[in-house]
Amino acid sequence: MDTAIAGQLQEQIAQEQEDKRQLQAQIGQLQAQIAQEQEDKRQLQAQIGQLQARIAQVIEEMGQIPAQIAQEQEDKRQLQAQIGQLQAQIAQEQEDKRQLQAQIGQLQARIAQVIEEMGQIPAQIEFLQTRRHKVDVTLDADTAHPRLEISDDGKSVKDTGIIRKVPSKEKRFDSHTFVLAKEGYTSGRHYWEVDVGKRSSWALGIARESVTRKGTVTPSPKNGFWVIGFADGQEYWAHSDPWTRLSVSGKLQKTGVFLDMSAKKLSFYNVHKKTALYTFTLGGDSSQEEKFFPFFSTGPAAAKPDAEPLRIAQEFDDDDE
Repeated sequence: MDTAIAGQLQEQIAQEQEDKRQLQAQIGQLQAQIAQEQEDKRQLQAQIGQLQARIAQVIEEMGQIPAQIAQEQEDKRQLQAQIGQLQAQIAQEQEDKRQLQAQIGQLQARIAQVIEEMGQIPAQIEFLQTRRHKVDVTLDADTAHPRLEISDDGKSVKDTGIIRKVPSKEKRFDSHTFVLAKEGYTSGRHYWEVDVGKRSSWALGIARESVTRKGTVTPSPKNGFWVIGFADGQEYWAHSDPWTRLSVSGKLQKTGVFLDMSAKKLSFYNVHKKTALYTFTLGGDSSQEEKFFPFFSTGPAAAKPDAEPLRIAQEFDDDDE
């Protein structure tokens, strides 16, 4: 019985020792687990510290954002101001460029005008030289159509609009409002000027002494007339074969006529511009013995004629020189 008890006690002791060993093992495991938990806690604390530092950094950075926004806005305002200044400068440059281009255009126009004026100098010199051959022209009332009235001094003619009672003359034009000068020319150089004023129709030039005076006749070189004229207040024509339209700047106020018998030429001039209008070459078959007379016409015989007469200029105006 004692042996049995002893055996039981030993078994109980062995069991207690096994339990103790297992408990010690559990304690070791728990201590290891505690150590692991402590390590995890340390790492978590470290992470928390990092997160707190990052949060503080973010908060600090967020605190700087308004200042950065304000700075960006200020930079943007300055850039916009610079853009505005550059745009204004560009606009000024464009305006300066436009003004320079306008000045260049004006200078080019002026240069062209000067070149044109210089190109006209020879013609103007020629015109002034022709004026040296001025002759005194007087209208011959005995050649004038009955509608025409010649001034007492023989220097102007106008269409009265009525058939007047005039002496019957062989040399009088009876179908057209024509009149010739008293003196004709067979040689030499002869220049005269006619003030056409504001008339809407007229014709000027020369006619051979032998031209048809009775009945209808068309003024043309083949009929013995070398003339230019103004028709219906619109166009200027040289009565050549066929007619030639003349290029005239503005409206003629005074017309110069130059007959050069030696050169067999008849030239017309714009007195104000001092430029040539047209030149006829007199036919080679024209007899040098036949006279050529200054020719004048008040234009077609209208029902309501121009009141202003054609006037032969007696003196050359200073401003025409």
